Amino acid sequence: MRFLVSGHVRLAGLVVVVLGLAVGGLLPAGAPARAQATIVVPRDFPTIQAAVDAASPGDTITVRSGTYTEEIVIGKDLNLRGAGVGATVIRSPTTLTPFAFDLLGRPFFAIVRAAHGAHVRISGLTVSGPDPCGFVFGVVAVQSAILELTDARVSHIVPASTACSSALGTSVQFGLGDRAVIDGERGTTASGRVTGVVVDSFLSSGLRAVGPYGGPPTSVTFADNVITAGVPPIPTEQFGIYIFLNAVARVTGNTVSGGVCTIPGCGPDPIFEFQAMGVLIDSTPEGSTIADNHVAGSDVGIYQVFSPNCCRITKNTLTDNRFFGVVIQDGDGTASDNRISGGQVGIGVVADFVDTVGVLRGDHITGTTVAPVREIQCCGFTATAIVK
Repeated sequence: MRFLVSGHVRLAGLVVVVLGLAVGGLLPAGAPARAQATIVVPRDFPTIQAAVDAASPGDTITVRSGTYTEEIVIGKDLNLRGAGVGATVIRSPTTLTPFAFDLLGRPFFAIVRAAHGAHVRISGLTVSGPDPCGFVFGVVAVQSAILELTDARVSHIVPASTACSSALGTSVQFGLGDRAVIDGERGTTASGRVTGVVVDSFLSSGLRAVGPYGGPPTSVTFADNVITAGVPPIPTEQFGIYIFLNAVARVTGNTVSGGVCTIPGCGPDPIFEFQAMGVLIDSTPEGSTIADNHVAGSDVGIYQVFSPNCCRITKNTLTDNRFFGVVIQDGDGTASDNRISGGQVGIGVVADFVDTVGVLRGDHITGTTVAPVREIQCCGFTATAIVK
């Protein structure tokens, strides 16, 4: 911490105030700021967390090749750079420290956490489970942190034991919703971007953004990532990319594959059954873009629900998603210039909570086994698909 110290010097009956004395190694006023340092692990410190604790804001921590079994908490502006994906691995320890709780008192854990408004840049490494049983994030940004995760891999965010009966595993998350309590507050926002990252083998979600209502949204960019759901060890419902509550996102150029729904009640009916989804936009405000992504092998390619006019869903390629290429449900929406092939239905417009209009412009739909476009409605509400 830098601060100024004042002293008083008496000359010929006058009092002269001298500011900026160098005390305890502090720089005098007007002197150049401290140069940003590079700390090397394990040369300078044996663990990454020890290096983080010793670093000053703006420093760079370079982590050499090796496996580091530890959890990391970063609450200051830092650059964390590994020796390359697969060369530097941060692996989950068998126990993690809770950093938040849901309203039922169940704890949240993270292998790597950016917090307290820090601007954190992470690149060139792998973050990996398996994890303890519970609600676990591979990498999470909370409390207004800004996270830039690039050229990395987040893998195997699944419970270590198949006996785990209550678990969620999310590879990368920004923010927490209203049902989470962190440092006595309900929910938290974050922002940043994830680009050029491989996300594979997760229990619940690959990339997720969520924010509490009543303030500015969590805002993220997810671009040019490769997301592969993998085979979950316990029953679950998988989402490749998940935008939820008060969050907006630019989702472009991602390749999302796989995803299963294995909990009781899974099936093709969007009203009464559950599905796995490549991209899910749920209860969000306006302002998101879902464009130029390739989604294949999930139950639904892109699913917009309770998010009227939230998004541009355009120029995506949706291949062999089992039940639907795109669903627009309980809130008006548009889809344009998407290429959809295979599966049962190309685009479904669904209403069971509010009348819903889906405007479909220039979508190219082939090879569906039930219908290119289908209106599904229930409970006195009307679904209308307008194809232009």
